[in-house]
Amino acid sequence: MEISAPRDLKIGKIIDKTLAVIERNAAPALIYVIALTAVSVPVTWFAVGSLDPMRLLGGELLKAALGIACAYFLLVAALRRTGLSSGKGEEAFVPYIGLSILTTLGVLLGTLAFVLPGLFLMARWSIAPPVLLSQGSGVMASLGESWERTKGNEFSIIVAALAMIVLPIAVVIAGGAFFEDGDLVGITVSQLASSAITVITLSMGVALYGLIVGAGQEARAFE
Repeated sequence: MEISAPRDLKIGKIIDKTLAVIERNAAPALIYVIALTAVSVPVTWFAVGSLDPMRLLGGELLKAALGIACAYFLLVAALRRTGLSSGKGEEAFVPYIGLSILTTLGVLLGTLAFVLPGLFLMARWSIAPPVLLSQGSGVMASLGESWERTKGNEFSIIVAALAMIVLPIAVVIAGGAFFEDGDLVGITVSQLASSAITVITLSMGVALYGLIVGAGQEARAFE
């Protein structure tokens, strides 16, 4: 498939369309937050103070698996509700797992390398999940298409993302500062804020996909 030249995206437009995606998907987003919090909070609380590496690893793997599954269903719902789904990739749960692992590891390693490489990778791979789930492309093809289509817009994407997640990040930090380890309220507050960050980043991916690629009749709303 021929990939068209990248579009010039404005920070304000990215934020505006992301908020529109969140508004249109308020119900699925709420279900996502509730489901993730309902499992993650007791798992985190149970692991507090534990020195058992298997218990800690098991808890983190459970939360990661749940997070990927919930993110998959939220993305599928968001693409449908915004008119951006062709239906070709909606059964691509296993490839989505692979894509999530690759992008998470890449962004994590990039972040550890002085932060900026992680933000750069986050921007260039931001529409890979919507490409995979809308078009049914393979994992590497989705990463490649996202890489090409977001070229030149890294700064706008990074600034828009940081502007939208700065508040929930502050809440996560405050939760760790004002509550003791093992405090159930503190764990819940931090988890809710973390879930909000994920909702924002997933919704921004859908918004960017609509702005850059578009598909279906209702995609005109992203122009």
